[in-house]
Amino acid sequence: MSVYLSGPRVVLVHTSDPHTRLRPGALGTVRSHDQQSNTVAIAWDDGSTLAMLLNDGDRITLAPGSQAVTADAPDDERPASAGSPAQDSGAPASPVADSDAVTYVIELPSCDIHRTLSGTVVPAGYDGATRFGPWAFMCDGCFLAFGLGLGVGRGQRLILGRRPDSGAAADSSGPD
Repeated sequence: MSVYLSGPRVVLVHTSDPHTRLRPGALGTVRSHDQQSNTVAIAWDDGSTLAMLLNDGDRITLAPGSQAVTADAPDDERPASAGSPAQDSGAPASPVADSDAVTYVIELPSCDIHRTLSGTVVPAGYDGATRFGPWAFMCDGCFLAFGLGLGVGRGQRLILGRRPDSGAAADSSGPD
């Protein structure tokens, strides 16, 4: 069983509570963990105080930059730090000039993680490798929680529209 101490930042992966406004990718701060009932009290950034009932199917993961929460849990049960050193700022990596990290699309696909976990349709802003292994289209929140970063072999930012320089060479008539 994972043990959460007060203070770490977490990301909502899944909740089956039909009455909450929280969605996968929501960020919050752990307030306490009742290990007997395996209930984690969380102060969510949107003001919600919904506790996660981990024995009843609710799932959370550590936010990028958060550390393993206790040395008391065996290594194979301790939550791993999410993200990579490039993501430790807590925000999705911004688009970069490197053509391998940005791609332009006509239509944004939906986030595979939201669709799989909650059946909701959320536009994806990233196509990348996940810490689970397979690649996925991910929204900003899911990229923060599960993405491995930008670059060759990790992922790319999806930009809606045409590449700004895509027609420059064809339109130039040469020197006067």
